[in-house]
Amino acid sequence: MNFSDLLADIDATIEDHLCDDALYSAGDDVWVPVRIMIDYPRAADRLNGMSFTRSRPVMKVARAACPDLAEGHRFQLVLSGGVLGDIYETAEAPIAEDGGSWWAFEVQPG
Repeated sequence: MNFSDLLADIDATIEDHLCDDALYSAGDDVWVPVRIMIDYPRAADRLNGMSFTRSRPVMKVARAACPDLAEGHRFQLVLSGGVLGDIYETAEAPIAEDGGSWWAFEVQPG
């Protein structure tokens, strides 16, 4: 196994254990299943001993699942039993994190 395969296996394990089901739409009302991580804001987050307030959740999704992700695209949470949950819209241009394999971006109710 080469190093790239190892990294792909790590990403797959993270996705299996830490991500939730969602549907993704690039604005054309075609929804495709994806896996997301969502971090809701706390009263005050900490960064190097400084406090700051964050008002919007931060979402992460694999770049392979949404290669053309852009501001305004939407995600709908899929709850247990396949019940559809809240819809979120990307509130800013996504940035590549974790070696470029994951998008990270703030979302707002959509």
